[in-house]
Amino acid sequence: MFQPLHLAVLLSACILVPLVCNRFKDMNLETVNWFIKCCAVVALFFDPVYWIWEVHQFGRVDFSTTLPLYICSLFWILLPIVAFGKPGFIKQTATACICTFCMVGGVLGFVFNIYLNQYPFFTFVPLRSLLYHFLMILVSSVMWSSGFYQVQKGDWFRSAIPVAILIAPCVLLNRIFGWDYCYTAGGIGTPLEHISAAMPKVAFLILLYGGLFLFIRFIFYGRIRTFFMREKANTACLPEQYLDKCIDNT
Repeated sequence: MFQPLHLAVLLSACILVPLVCNRFKDMNLETVNWFIKCCAVVALFFDPVYWIWEVHQFGRVDFSTTLPLYICSLFWILLPIVAFGKPGFIKQTATACICTFCMVGGVLGFVFNIYLNQYPFFTFVPLRSLLYHFLMILVSSVMWSSGFYQVQKGDWFRSAIPVAILIAPCVLLNRIFGWDYCYTAGGIGTPLEHISAAMPKVAFLILLYGGLFLFIRFIFYGRIRTFFMREKANTACLPEQYLDKCIDNT
């Protein structure tokens, strides 16, 4: 982690994502939707390909680590709903989750990629992980920058629904088998392990997800986003009534 090749990938992502987002700003939503549909199809293959690799490498799938029970797993689970679903509560919930929780998860997984401490850079596991997390960042960024994601009132809570649903079986599996899905065992093998070791697991989970929930509120649905929305709208000389309506929807 943070070796020259990893740093080069991080720098490349910092350049490439804004360039792609800037390109999509001038495209119509049909083109953006086509791009998201293609990404939704591609994303579906990342886990099955890993399962095939794992069976070939070890003769079995390790259910304690490879089930789709991570926050990052929500990306490929929810993206087809966003791409192919009809407008409504479910699609809005999926979009809000991808553009917030999945975006944060993508950044953390891309920057703090623990597989780079376990495997050489040019091997299947870290390359697959980096590509997947980069796709998470790219797609969610395009949704924001293109206007594909239109914030609606209540999206702050709506975005957390898939995460809450995901955590429920993770807690159960942790109680039964001690598995660490969604860091329910304290984030074993990750930087979070040092924090969780200093407190009860329940307190750790409340701190982790409570902090993440508030972070999402402040960054994606709080005053920072509202300020830039107002600045952008003023630059476009939009009526004050429209500005008020946009801000009320946050």
